[in-house]
Amino acid sequence: AEAVVEEAGHLEPEPLEEDKENRVDLRKLPFVTIDGEDARDFDDAVYCEKNSNGSWRLWVAIADVAHYVTPGSDLDREARKRGNSTYFPDRVVPMLPDRLSGDLCSLHEGVERACIAVEMQIDGAGNKTSHRFVRGLMTSPASLNYEEVQAAMDGDINDKVAPFLEDVIRPLYACYEALKTARGMRQPLELDLPERKIILGD
Repeated sequence: AEAVVEEAGHLEPEPLEEDKENRVDLRKLPFVTIDGEDARDFDDAVYCEKNSNGSWRLWVAIADVAHYVTPGSDLDREARKRGNSTYFPDRVVPMLPDRLSGDLCSLHEGVERACIAVEMQIDGAGNKTSHRFVRGLMTSPASLNYEEVQAAMDGDINDKVAPFLEDVIRPLYACYEALKTARGMRQPLELDLPERKIILGD
């Protein structure tokens, strides 16, 4: 375990300069993360814009863990043993050291991050017409939570969501509605189950 923590401690805080040449620069796209209020890390970010023909350009980005965890490294072997992060009501036992899971591989706002992103074209009826995957660089301008984003859509807009409401949040919701319509046409299995949450006292 000490070797793993030591290996993580020597990682660069951002993508190496030579690696930037092999990545698509997505830093000007306003990717936002949207998570629960109690989220401990930020694994994925989204951005959407409406095309002139009524279709959508939807981006989903995740942290590029493979940029830091290379095959056969101490980090790789320890991650294979753990298999996944384990979440408890008040803590998490991460698959990777906190240097990675809570920092370098977390899409915090305002910091440059290596990512893997997929760009999808969604037509007006909610059907995906094309997609492409890229290794990229991104900088999220905001880490938002579900509650404040939904409140903004309902008319209660706070200062953090306001700059992104028209150009990011509303297009995401509109694209979602199109995807939801297409999903309904496929008639998938619908499960509406309550989410369980354990709150620990002293």
